[in-house]
Amino acid sequence: MRHSLSLLTRQADTLAFGLALVIGVLSLLPLDKLPEVAVSDKLEHLLAYGLLGLLATLRRRTPRALFLTLLLIIAYGAAIEYLQPYVGRFMELGDFIANSSGALLGALIARWARHRTATNTSHL
Repeated sequence: MRHSLSLLTRQADTLAFGLALVIGVLSLLPLDKLPEVAVSDKLEHLLAYGLLGLLATLRRRTPRALFLTLLLIIAYGAAIEYLQPYVGRFMELGDFIANSSGALLGALIARWARHRTATNTSHL
């Protein structure tokens, strides 16, 4: 597991940037162009921003860097919500809350994974 987390950590920023682009495109496409998914759109938001939060914070070591990264992700989600009415979509507070919650959850998982890996490595 340590090796796979190390590989993921090295690529995390690139993957986060790519995922942010995908989220942006999908969030600004007309509704009729999106595929039908059998889950709540709030769950989609939570999962997408959760993965983005995990990837974007995986390499952040200081509390300041972690905070600024989360602030950037939350601002990105807010900006997308703000732009959606201009492309025939709907701005929803619930989406913003799901985005922000997902980002925070992802950051917590990243911190837990780093801590767990560091703890397991110190026992070797």
